[in-house]
Amino acid sequence: MEMRLMPKTITDQTTRKAKSMQGRGLRLAAAALAAWLGLSAAPAFADEAISAARCAQNKAAGKITFLTSFAYAASAGILDVVAANELGYFKALCLDVAMEPGSTNTQLVSAGTAQLAGLGGASDVLVAVDNGADLVGVATYGNVGAIELLTMADSGIETLKDFAGKTVGYKGAIPPQFLAMFLDAGLDQDSVNWVSVGYDPVILPNGSVQGLAAYKSNEPKALAAKGYKVKEWDPDAFGVHSTFNTLVANGSFAKAHPTVVEDFLRATFKAFAWINASDDHLDQALAAAAALSTSGYDLETSKARWKVEMDLIAKSLPKGAAVGQQSLAQWTPEAETLSRFKLIKTAEIAKAQDNRYIDAVVKDGAVVWPAP
Repeated sequence: MEMRLMPKTITDQTTRKAKSMQGRGLRLAAAALAAWLGLSAAPAFADEAISAARCAQNKAAGKITFLTSFAYAASAGILDVVAANELGYFKALCLDVAMEPGSTNTQLVSAGTAQLAGLGGASDVLVAVDNGADLVGVATYGNVGAIELLTMADSGIETLKDFAGKTVGYKGAIPPQFLAMFLDAGLDQDSVNWVSVGYDPVILPNGSVQGLAAYKSNEPKALAAKGYKVKEWDPDAFGVHSTFNTLVANGSFAKAHPTVVEDFLRATFKAFAWINASDDHLDQALAAAAALSTSGYDLETSKARWKVEMDLIAKSLPKGAAVGQQSLAQWTPEAETLSRFKLIKTAEIAKAQDNRYIDAVVKDGAVVWPAP
């Protein structure tokens, strides 16, 4: 039997599918599906994945809104959340999760309009908290920079100082890594004409911007596929080291509903492991993300993007840590850079990250399932 990514209504779908299977019994189908999902038995998913008391705690939080950091891209902290939802992991943990494409995520999470979201990395969290936002970083995927600036290879921009007076496009908010990189080269923020742009990288070769904020795993490959030659400006190469793809929670919500944050991470990182178990699983997750997208979805490019990010995550994972776990030491280089260039007033890492949630759901490098 070919297994496919399950819809949100997992219990009803399981029943309908089992009834339609010729020559197989309901019990056999349910048991096979349970094993595939990583659950101990079927069909009582919620009962087996979580205790009744914990289930009640999670349900008491009501609907939980999660904002993605970049539409429904094949990126860590997005695709695994999509898969967790579609596989029924959130439902099994009594979580009612509504997933939406993000925009001004720090403001929306801080205001409590959304409870959880993805951000670019630790720098974004540190800047937001320094500005008074009520949010905390609860998990970080990559411990190396994943963003960079792009220019056309023939743009004539040969040094960082050549960006003076140029128009540079960014998404969401200007990455502090870029500001630090330019400041180190003697350019302040006002030396560059920063403009908020959409997701089509062709604005770079068509001349709408002379520089473009990009993910290493995405825009350079998309432009190369169209035959464009670009130059990549990696902050890491200029001594600005960072992390990427941090999940954040509203600080007040997290304190009031700790099991919700824990079990959101539990389901998400279980789905992360499921996606990486095989190419077939990755294809199914990408198909689910494509179904959510309203602006087209390049499956081949998205698959390549996911694999580039997985390579970055694997190579930068601190010894002894599970994917997602974070520490003061991991965020220190970014905090020091932000402080050195006075991009933040105070580098309070302990205030900006809260590790109790991710540390509660992993043991010996693996996700603890079922929930306690």
